[in-house]
Amino acid sequence: MMTALRAAVEKHWPETQRAAASVLGDENLAAEIMERAIEQAVAHLADHPPEDYEDVSAVLVRLCRREVGRRRKERAQLVFFDFSVASDASSSTISAAEAAIDAERILAEAPPKVREAMMMRYGSSDSWSDVAAKTATSPSAIRMSCKRFLDRIRRKLGIQGGPL
Repeated sequence: MMTALRAAVEKHWPETQRAAASVLGDENLAAEIMERAIEQAVAHLADHPPEDYEDVSAVLVRLCRREVGRRRKERAQLVFFDFSVASDASSSTISAAEAAIDAERILAEAPPKVREAMMMRYGSSDSWSDVAAKTATSPSAIRMSCKRFLDRIRRKLGIQGGPL
């Protein structure tokens, strides 16, 4: 089993590096992700002996992807707008700190249920069904409330509306 696991790690290492870089924005996390997946794979394979290398490889890939997804959710941040500022002399730049403060102030204006829903949907990437269940509303009602609030913010800032 350990030989098959070692071969699977070697085969899937580049994929793990790409996932860490593209999904999490930090290729250096690949080692931690793979280490965690190996630990989990060893435990899983001890209880469920693999038939061949393909079984070991499939388990390792699944656990790497799960770990990347877990870390993505863990690192998720609430982002409402892409503040792209033209480089002409009349434009001013918005620092990341100012944008974060503005996002907090804007979110503070939201009704409590909408604020909670937006944090779950856009901050944690929860599904509309999960958001609705946690806010005790229907998916269409909470989605519409969030859409209306975002439309109001976009109008204030002069930004064209986008999909919700």
